[in-house]
Amino acid sequence: MSFSQWKPQETSAEGKAFRKDQHVLFNYRKKQVVGTIIKLLGNSAVVTLTTAPFTDTSEKTVINYKKLTSV
Repeated sequence: MSFSQWKPQETSAEGKAFRKDQHVLFNYRKKQVVGTIIKLLGNSAVVTLTTAPFTDTSEKTVINYKKLTSV
């Protein structure tokens, strides 16, 4: 038995409703915000928060699929 083999990550049933570069709505720090999915994980997604267009930085967070809503 080898522990060094890499297994591809499969998205859960909730994650099949989402895709990369999709806009989603969710609660973040007690506020409702819109973000864009940049990576799909097994049970969650990495999302960049949509902020004011004049800022040069972007904030990223990991959100469970059950807490996301399609926009």
